[in-house]
Amino acid sequence: MNEKLRNFISNLPSVPVPEKKLDLATKFKWTFVILLLFVIMSFVTLFGVSKSYSLNFEILQVLIASHFGSLLSLGIGPIVSASIVIQMLQSTDIIHIDTTTRDGRVLFQGMQKLASISFIVIENGIYVFSGTLTPAGPGLFFPLIMLVQLILAGIILMFMDEVVSKWGIGSGISLFILAGISLQLINTAFNPFISPIGAVPAIISAFLAGVPLNAVFSVVAIISTVGLFAVSIWLQGIKVELPLSFGRLRGYSIRWPVSLFYTSIIPIVLVVSLVAAIQFLGLSLFNAGITFLGRYQVEHTIFGVQQVPISGIAALLSPPTLQQLYISATTTGITLLQIESMLVYTIILVIGAAAFSYAWMYLGGQDPKSVTRQVMESGLSMPGFRRDERVLTDIFRRYIVPLAIIGGALTGLVAALATFLDTLTAGIGILLVVMIIYQFYYSLLQENGDEFRPIKDRIVRGAD
Repeated sequence: MNEKLRNFISNLPSVPVPEKKLDLATKFKWTFVILLLFVIMSFVTLFGVSKSYSLNFEILQVLIASHFGSLLSLGIGPIVSASIVIQMLQSTDIIHIDTTTRDGRVLFQGMQKLASISFIVIENGIYVFSGTLTPAGPGLFFPLIMLVQLILAGIILMFMDEVVSKWGIGSGISLFILAGISLQLINTAFNPFISPIGAVPAIISAFLAGVPLNAVFSVVAIISTVGLFAVSIWLQGIKVELPLSFGRLRGYSIRWPVSLFYTSIIPIVLVVSLVAAIQFLGLSLFNAGITFLGRYQVEHTIFGVQQVPISGIAALLSPPTLQQLYISATTTGITLLQIESMLVYTIILVIGAAAFSYAWMYLGGQDPKSVTRQVMESGLSMPGFRRDERVLTDIFRRYIVPLAIIGGALTGLVAALATFLDTLTAGIGILLVVMIIYQFYYSLLQENGDEFRPIKDRIVRGAD
């Protein structure tokens, strides 16, 4: 790499690292401040956007912690996209930076930041000039004003993520996703001022009106949401613990946990993002007069006025909910396209998540061979087996590969079920909430365990 470019990347503005270990109160303070800023930004309407813009990709709001029509119309999407691209380039040795050294880490973080800024400019430009965010008037004035706002907001969000990562709890990306999903859950469950109203007000309204049958689907939505949360928590807790011992310290051993969700939520995020990208491309092409991915028509849906696919691949990737099936069954009848879309959508999510999980295991350095190297470099070995890399790799392969594939497939199944049952948030949102809370919990235990454990114990005793 050119030395001038290297110096430029290494000297990009960044949030300073704390000089000493932060106490729990300080971390909570910074986390709360950034969270409050994120919520405020997500509700500040973008100047220049049309009041009648349509929301076509509700699932994207869950994935990228966005609020379409606001300063955070693209949320963390560009930042996450840039991070994934840089990590994949690094893991495949297309770029090679030694992150074990301080200079290497600074250069790598600088490359991620430069990539994030590039993606913020490019992705927001595509959204504005493709018409996804409709301007308030003709000409270039409103689109350019919208683009400047979105770019500035995206760069501010990038630094907010950095503040949380260095001064707060967990990562900013996870915090923003959790906040976005939580706001959506509160809205869809309790808000009586949106259209349609939240599930709880809908139930109360149905009983007060003397037509309790109108509350059936709201009740189903609440029960299925709670049920899938319970299933996700249970699945998150499933793991295989492999015994390892230190060769130099007799009698001292540990257990190496291999979780069922071994590759976390990333595989299903990639699959759902790919599905959303195909739908977005199909809509963009249809608006340009090209229909090979499907035709769309304007409909009034539970998310407002939308262009809904009615044919082609885009329609197969847009399965009906339980309520939509009921309406079809009692009016025109359930169509073959609805059945096909449910099958195709489930198969793509399950097989796609399993395949991405297997691939991500190698791209993310979590494959059996990489784990074996980590174990051996730590001076650990498997009791009863030779301390040989090939032997240990074979043992880890027996557990890691099946768990990665099965775990990925199960996340796809949960996401598909949530779509059909029309839960209060998308199925991937349920999985994200569970996994992020687990990440925050373990982060607190590892980094501030001496302060956090007494608080946890008091909460447990209070619950008992």
